[in-house]
Amino acid sequence: MRIVYFGSDVFLSCFEYFLKEHEILALYTYHNNEDYFAEYSITALAEQAGIPVYYESITPERITRYFEEEGCELFFVAEYNRILTLPEDLPQFRGINTHSSLLPQGRSYYPIEAAMERGLARTGVTMHKLAPKLDQGDIIAQRTIEVTPQTDSVDIYLQCAAHAGEMIKDIIENFDDRWEAAKPQENGHPYWKRPNAELLTLHHTMTHMDALEMFRKYNSMTQVELNGEWFYVTDLAAGGAPVDREVRFLSQDRLLYRVCDGHLRLHIYPTEERK
Repeated sequence: MRIVYFGSDVFLSCFEYFLKEHEILALYTYHNNEDYFAEYSITALAEQAGIPVYYESITPERITRYFEEEGCELFFVAEYNRILTLPEDLPQFRGINTHSSLLPQGRSYYPIEAAMERGLARTGVTMHKLAPKLDQGDIIAQRTIEVTPQTDSVDIYLQCAAHAGEMIKDIIENFDDRWEAAKPQENGHPYWKRPNAELLTLHHTMTHMDALEMFRKYNSMTQVELNGEWFYVTDLAAGGAPVDREVRFLSQDRLLYRVCDGHLRLHIYPTEERK
């Protein structure tokens, strides 16, 4: 099968499957500093295989050319940050989106973090037909993931990827049957927004356990303000020992951060602006 792939390192297992068993015509990807999984591995694999890599958005005209002139048989979308504007009259178009929730619950650009915010006991991964309305296409396959107090957001990303690698192989090997058997989603489910900035922001009055719980849920979306500038927290550990000042830098990107009952050990990465 000839594929155009849209995504990042989150579902690298799917890209690796297509790379081994099928033909990838192009990779469309993106970069976002707050994401734990970026596009480092997937672009490296694409470049090694001679697959064109694009960061710009795709136009409806380009979509049409892929299907009508270049023999594309499937668009596969797996953790991509842009909505595709689909051509209105392209009967041969087929597209699958991979989404990290149990749709129709969890329509969102931040489904994992939003699920953690809500304290859900389970979430999952869904593959559905691409549709004009975001995350609302007919469901082709779905797997469930249990969430325990020890599960963090990266655990869920990794479990989603493992399931997705198995799911896409089964779907492609039985493509026509699975495509026809897809089930419409229920209506009326809300779109989950990005967690509020207050839930993502460290402050000196919190406990070190509160900080660890924040990082468990949101990982590198966690933010901290230092001298009027905002940073993403890329790693966080904590302890009960006091420190003699609110912030003590150990290097350009490592510091001790005082909280009410101890300290945090932070690795940080600058962000252009607070979202």
